Amino acid sequence: MDASQYLALLGLWIAGIVAPGPDVLVILRNSSLGSRTAGVLTALGVMTGNLVWITLSLTGVTVLIGQADTAQRIVQVAGALFLGWLGVGGIRAGLAARTAPAPVPAGAGLAAQGAEAPPRPAAPDRAAGRAPGPARAFVLGLVTNLSNAKAIVFFVALFANVVPAGARWWETALVFVLLVGVGLAWFTAVAWVGSVERLAAGFRRHGAAVELVAGALFLVLALGLLLAAL
Repeated sequence: MDASQYLALLGLWIAGIVAPGPDVLVILRNSSLGSRTAGVLTALGVMTGNLVWITLSLTGVTVLIGQADTAQRIVQVAGALFLGWLGVGGIRAGLAARTAPAPVPAGAGLAAQGAEAPPRPAAPDRAAGRAPGPARAFVLGLVTNLSNAKAIVFFVALFANVVPAGARWWETALVFVLLVGVGLAWFTAVAWVGSVERLAAGFRRHGAAVELVAGALFLVLALGLLLAAL
C-alpha cells in the first residue's frame, strides 16, 4: 500500500465516524446527562465494537455476511430491536422526567410563616440518576455499535475499495492501528465535549427534552433498519 491509499482509507474512515449516528448519540447522551466517566466508557465500548468490525473486515468475514441475505437480515433485525429498545427507554425516561413534581425548596413553608428554616443538605442533581454504571456504559456503547447493521456495508466498501487483497501483514497491522487510534481519539473527544460543564448543565436543565429527542431518533434509526431488512 502506498501513501495515497492510506490517506484515502483515513479520509473515508473519518467521514464515516464523524457523521452523526447511534454511536455519537449514545456517547453524548451518557456524557451530558450522566458523567464524563460514563461518556468515556461508552466511547471505549463503541470502539471495541468497531475493533470487532475491523477485525472481521480484515479477515473477510464481513464480505461473507454481506453476500448472505439471510445473515444480513438477521443482523439488521437484531440491531433494529436493540435501537428500538433504546428509543422506548429514552421516551419513557423523558416522559417520567416531565411528569415528576418539581422539588420544593427546603423550609419554604416555614419561611412563609416567618420562621427560620433549619439547614438542609443540598438536593442531589436529578440528572445523576441518569448516569449508567461503568459496566452498563461500556456495554451500551459496545452493543449500540454492533447493532448498526449498516456497518457491514460501510466496512465492506471501505476495505474492498482501498485495501488491496494482497496486502502484507505489516500493512494490514498498520491499517488496524491507524483506524483504531483515530476512532478512539474521535469518540473520546465526543465524550469529553459532551461532558464540559457549561454544555452538560444546559443538557441537564432540559433533560426531559433531551431524553425524548434521543429516544425518537433511536426509534427512527430502528425503523430504518427494519425497512431495509424487508
